[in-house]
Amino acid sequence: MESEIQPQKEAHRSSEAMDSELSKLGSNLITKFHVLMRISQIYDSKNVALNQFIQESLLAINTFIQKDGNLCLKIVGDDIFLNEQRLRYSVEGFNSFKYLVIQWKKRFIGDVLYKEVLDEETLREFIYILMGLEEGREENATLFNEKLRERHISSIEVGPLEVSEREEGAYILEKEDSREVAKKVFFETIGTFKEVMTNIKGKQHADVRKLKRLVRKAVHLVMEDESILLGMTAIKNYDEYTFNHSVNVSIYSLAMGRRLGFSRGVLSELGITAMLHDIGKSKIPLEVLNKPGALSDEEWGQMKKHPLTGVEIVLNLKQLGEVNAKMVVGIFDHHLKNDLSGYPKLFRKKRVSLFGRVIQIADAYDAMTTPRIYKKVPFTPEQALAVMLKDRDVHFDSILLKMFIGLVGVYPIGSLVLLDTHEMGIVFRPNPDPQWMERPQVILVERDKRGKGMKELADLTERNGGNGFKRSIVKVLDPNKYHIDIAKYFL
Repeated sequence: MESEIQPQKEAHRSSEAMDSELSKLGSNLITKFHVLMRISQIYDSKNVALNQFIQESLLAINTFIQKDGNLCLKIVGDDIFLNEQRLRYSVEGFNSFKYLVIQWKKRFIGDVLYKEVLDEETLREFIYILMGLEEGREENATLFNEKLRERHISSIEVGPLEVSEREEGAYILEKEDSREVAKKVFFETIGTFKEVMTNIKGKQHADVRKLKRLVRKAVHLVMEDESILLGMTAIKNYDEYTFNHSVNVSIYSLAMGRRLGFSRGVLSELGITAMLHDIGKSKIPLEVLNKPGALSDEEWGQMKKHPLTGVEIVLNLKQLGEVNAKMVVGIFDHHLKNDLSGYPKLFRKKRVSLFGRVIQIADAYDAMTTPRIYKKVPFTPEQALAVMLKDRDVHFDSILLKMFIGLVGVYPIGSLVLLDTHEMGIVFRPNPDPQWMERPQVILVERDKRGKGMKELADLTERNGGNGFKRSIVKVLDPNKYHIDIAKYFL
């Protein structure tokens, strides 16, 4: 049966490459725009300091125009569309995306069409007209076009922001669904955590208040529907492993805490503890953290100190407020293992704390299912759970592990599966009914004529009209073998 889906491989590979190229070029363009918009608020239009930023932005814009004949940037909701294709968020580019969307919305600018290759003077005029617009004026797009005509610029056309309702004097687009909110919380949390870690490493002031606010938002999302944020954990960023991993561990821990019946307050404490569980690694040299080969005894000794170092850092983060003992002990315990054979070594035996036992499971599962510098091809979710079950009495609390498997499902979120219809699907949401644990919702891996993923959702409890089911899972597949980027189906 597997041979019947072989022809899909090359199509997937080609489409993934195209998506990757667009994402890379688009992110670069938005980053250049972000910098140019900020710089234009510092210097006047004739300042020579602007020249380098103008040239870099010109190159990014004209690359697209030369390739496609024109360039259209459009704001829809909180997304940016580039020549009718939605640009995906990335960890590195999130702040630039957010800045551009906010600044355009404030000025009621919805889209910009660049009809031909730009020169330096045209781009300079465009940026200063844009940033000079008065915020909150609906007629800004019309005024913008008038100012462009006054300067004899016909190569750029500006359209208004499409708005739906007024709220306290500001216009907002149609209410976003929880999945869109989850994406924003996920990427913003990664970016904020990266700032905190970088500042701690550089012995600078680390503002963790924003991180606490984001964790509270995550708690709200988990209480509303845990599968929404769990879907975000399928997004694995190889280059930002430490930050991405910490956020994923926090999400898994929150979902487990919800199943354990924790209050919102305790969930917030668990969420921030899980987020900071590896904060001690900020004091370990990058060459040790990113070493592709086996660690030396000395390097392994450094690595084993990170839970204790993490405790010291957290106790000195004044903006965390009153640090609950559960948080400190949770960070200390997360590598102890269930039988206390892990690290740090204890002078006398103790029971691993509940926070520690929860984080151990979340930490191990995400680490095993994420590409690392020393393990480029990770375990599939199914393989990771099999390894964890094998080690359940030594490494993990067996009752919590059983609960975790019930949480992520018999077929965990993000698993690539082969269906009896010869279709491939990606597990999107586990079935909460124990009777139907083997029948989750899946995203069908289908593409339109242009090779773009269509993201059709299928419920495997759907009947075929008789006593049978319309679709059933045959087996789990390895996404690396079929060149399928699971994360893209959750963005």
